[in-house]
Amino acid sequence: MNPLDPTSIITFWGAWALVAVSVIIFIETAFLVGSFLPGDSLLFTLGLMLSSVLTATPIWLALIAVFVSAVLGSQVGYVIGRAIGPRMFRHEKSRFFNPRVLARGQEFFNNHGNNALILARFVPVIRALIPVLVGMSLFDPRRFLILNVVGALLWVPTLMLLGYGLGYIPWVAHNVEWVILAIVVLSSLPFPIGVLREWMKRRRSTRAS
Repeated sequence: MNPLDPTSIITFWGAWALVAVSVIIFIETAFLVGSFLPGDSLLFTLGLMLSSVLTATPIWLALIAVFVSAVLGSQVGYVIGRAIGPRMFRHEKSRFFNPRVLARGQEFFNNHGNNALILARFVPVIRALIPVLVGMSLFDPRRFLILNVVGALLWVPTLMLLGYGLGYIPWVAHNVEWVILAIVVLSSLPFPIGVLREWMKRRRSTRAS
């Protein structure tokens, strides 16, 4: 099994593919060290395989299982960040890890947390990094949980149902690699676009003042 190849992972695990994918998604979203694992492409491929090979597994069950894994993964990242944040940023004389930096981070996520948390779901590595940073900033746990659920609801069904629906198209079945590449590129676009829009908004506000 090639742990970086979604098709290889799902084929290797066979009837247990849903369990394997759920575990991988949890690790990929919970820990930075797991960011090398496939995320977007794995969801798309699972949907594709459910429509053609793993027909014994209902799509609704797969959606629920992976959605729960994605939510739990980000929650773990948030808890880790919240646990280590106050300890890291308590030294007044530190250049990078001081209370002032923590306060600025908290202000940023309080003002822009909605977009950052939701859009980060669609960007590899960033979706594991953001929950930790948000936790470090002591972001409100209830608000984080709500945004975490919303982000997972957009991320998981979008990619899995897209794969499930396109799985019936012969061209897609024979060109999975190109389709996955397009999905990853397109799913990564919202984050830089959101950052650019925010930068332009701040620039206009500065000029107006």
